[in-house]
Amino acid sequence: MRKADTISLKSAPRIEIDLAKIYQNTKRLKQRFSTKNVSMMGVTKGVLGSPAVAAAMTAAGVDFIADSRIENIKRIKEAGIKNNFVLIRTPSMSKIHDVVKYADISLNTEIEIVRLLSEEALALKKIHKIVLMVDLGDLREGILPGDMASTFRKLREFKGIQTIGIGTNLGCIGAIVPDQKKMDELSRIVFDLEKKFNIDLHLISGGNSANYRWFDQSRNLGRINNLRIGEMVYTGCDTINYQPIDLLECNTSRLVADIIEIKEKESLPSGTVCTDAFGNVPVFSDRGKISRAILVLGRQDVLIQGLTPVEDMEIIGASSDHITIDLKDSSIQIGDEIHFNLTYGALVSAMTSPYIEKVYLNEKYGEIIKQS
Repeated sequence: MRKADTISLKSAPRIEIDLAKIYQNTKRLKQRFSTKNVSMMGVTKGVLGSPAVAAAMTAAGVDFIADSRIENIKRIKEAGIKNNFVLIRTPSMSKIHDVVKYADISLNTEIEIVRLLSEEALALKKIHKIVLMVDLGDLREGILPGDMASTFRKLREFKGIQTIGIGTNLGCIGAIVPDQKKMDELSRIVFDLEKKFNIDLHLISGGNSANYRWFDQSRNLGRINNLRIGEMVYTGCDTINYQPIDLLECNTSRLVADIIEIKEKESLPSGTVCTDAFGNVPVFSDRGKISRAILVLGRQDVLIQGLTPVEDMEIIGASSDHITIDLKDSSIQIGDEIHFNLTYGALVSAMTSPYIEKVYLNEKYGEIIKQS
């Protein structure tokens, strides 16, 4: 918390992103993965394709910069950052030109999309590399295992693309754990395809941050030699159980909002309760009179349930443009700032909001000494 008269040069709401922590987390993970010969894609989609974050990840040694939006990859490349760029969402037809122009590799699942990528690559006198995604049960993107061979057979017709590997995605829409059984299945698919088509697949991308527990405990990674890592870098937590990882710094970013009203009011609204603007019926507990603060921030800016006040306060409600806080015993005043730690979901939403300023700290990275 800072007094209003000490922050005249800073605006709020803002999100403060500590590049030194991001650099350090990326470097530690990169080194950890390297002990088992696993390459790392640094995923920037959670920070809206921030060139500053991509630069920190690149300086920390990631083998690839990956994002789900080709617009983000374009912005990062145009900022002068040099790396191997991977589009980790299946390309849409309307973006084929930009995908071939700006992405070195894209993840794919549809033959028709690959055909268009091949034609565009030939027109641009390039070879576009692809990784085919297989669905191992999470039911997001991916070709069914039984259809992988027939898909590979069709890909051999396209001259403008090079299939360099396969991958999968777990721990997402279906929240399926990427355990040893699933990873063994991916390895078996690799072996079968290589044998059937007499090819070598170089990039076997086993998944995302949810794979860290499996990676850390497994004695046999099989053919998996790549992971796509973003959330762990930003939160410092295991994304299966959301416990902090000793290796990493937590809270690489903080959301800061200033107070526009403080009033002592009842904790329970008075009158007949109806649905709110978001279709919910709010429920409040009776705490008697409390000191209520209103922040210049709301649901259209950030995922409210992903915010935790750094100090001993509590969020008690939110509308489109306001968050109400029970200040408890705090002595803060109008114009003071409240700091929040963010979950990954809150980070994604805050970075997307045009109303929240993005401020980068420690741009020269430096070394972080982990606090015990």
